[in-house]
Amino acid sequence: MNAKLVAIILIVFPILLFAQKDKEGSKDHSLVPRFKNAAIYDYEEKSFDLYTLPTGSYANGKYAATKEVEGKVYRIFYTLPTSSGTTYEIFSNYKKALSAEGATILFSCKNVSECGKEFWYHLSDKYLMPAYYGEDLAFLAANFSKDGKVYYITVLAGYGLGEQGYEIHVIEADEMQQHVSLSGIEKAMNSDGKMPFYGILFDTGSDILKPSATTELQLIAEYLKKNSTKKIYVVGHTDNTGNFEGNMSLSEKRALAVVATLVQKYGISNSRLKAVGVGPVAPVRKNTTDDGRKKNRRVEIVLNEI
Repeated sequence: MNAKLVAIILIVFPILLFAQKDKEGSKDHSLVPRFKNAAIYDYEEKSFDLYTLPTGSYANGKYAATKEVEGKVYRIFYTLPTSSGTTYEIFSNYKKALSAEGATILFSCKNVSECGKEFWYHLSDKYLMPAYYGEDLAFLAANFSKDGKVYYITVLAGYGLGEQGYEIHVIEADEMQQHVSLSGIEKAMNSDGKMPFYGILFDTGSDILKPSATTELQLIAEYLKKNSTKKIYVVGHTDNTGNFEGNMSLSEKRALAVVATLVQKYGISNSRLKAVGVGPVAPVRKNTTDDGRKKNRRVEIVLNEI
């Protein structure tokens, strides 16, 4: 964790006392310091797993929204004396610290009525915290990027039967080196209506596709053939290197090159494709770092539902 977030946590949490009786083999995640007087009661680490992230409350037998991510998963369940913090105190301190770091809060709910009484009971991902902690609960989900990775973090704080605890999940998703598959494209298009591609590459300042782009172009063609009624925008994105007009023009030329390849090489009807160049105006990260600029240089396919 960088010094900035550590400093913020230290300010928000007046004291960070690391308990001596953690579960054997457990550890804190470097991105998320523990709350004062907390001890690790249970711990689980998976090198790679699919994780269903709740991004909406639970009602009428389902979550209002979820997001699937994959990567290395850490689950850490902490307990602490009730005198050391309340459910809301734990929730609000982590939310403030993550927001101050620049994380995007994907969803949060601060009590049972907001979250839904059975909020975490029905998730496909196993929670280590016992269900009886649901007497009082609060939840937040956030994400941010660092060193080419995207991190998803959830904090579930709960109280029940006189016990206070909270569980932190960290999913390390290397989206810069994503493994693109047909099923992954379908999931992204169904849930988000768009999919970014980082393997559709061009030489600097050029709209000539590199040979390595073939794999992802073929997968886009397979998606379109399997979903024969779908139409898409092919959207070219650049970072902010160079002048604005040049980037706008280049991004459109690159989108047109992708469309031409899909039509000429893979037999996709031109009527189902529309090329759009947006240059640097729709970044997903700040352009002030190499990591951010790399993330912003991409081709996206976006559902055309008009």
